[in-house]
Amino acid sequence: MNTNPVTFLVWTDNSPGVLLRLTTLFTRRKINVESLTVSETEIEGLSRFTVTTKIDTVTAATIGRQIERMIEVQRVFVFAEPDVLHREVAMIRTPLTSHDETLVLSRYGGSQVIHRSSRGTLLQFTGTEAEISNLISFLTPFGITEFVRSGRIAVTPDGEYDTDLSRSIHELRPGASEGPDM
Repeated sequence: MNTNPVTFLVWTDNSPGVLLRLTTLFTRRKINVESLTVSETEIEGLSRFTVTTKIDTVTAATIGRQIERMIEVQRVFVFAEPDVLHREVAMIRTPLTSHDETLVLSRYGGSQVIHRSSRGTLLQFTGTEAEISNLISFLTPFGITEFVRSGRIAVTPDGEYDTDLSRSIHELRPGASEGPDM
């Protein structure tokens, strides 16, 4: 089976235990979650999960339908890689000279210096997974003393999720809502 990056966008009630039940849907199938981000939304009492994994479309549709059945879940959408705009944030501490710092800032437009100390320059960079990996490769020869990276956050280009729901889950596996999963 062909596995590709898949992003699940899930709106849930903000209640205890949702994270455990959601991740269990992936772990019981031995599916590695590549990225998981949870945040408040523009609607009070709702949380938004962004889950990224590499799985085939049949499995993605199956998991999407199972997520839909969770009591706390209000909405779920399943997207292939090109159907979402996504970013991550990385913070990287590295001992840079002021010349090297200028070079990094000019070459990597999504970066900014957020702190300088005797331990090095702390950079913040916002970009895709590939852009962050490129920056890490560029900074490795300078020495990286600390590195942390957020999970993916994602939205659809037009922000219209209702249309995308029928396209995303049902096109991944036609008839997914008409019968039992598995």
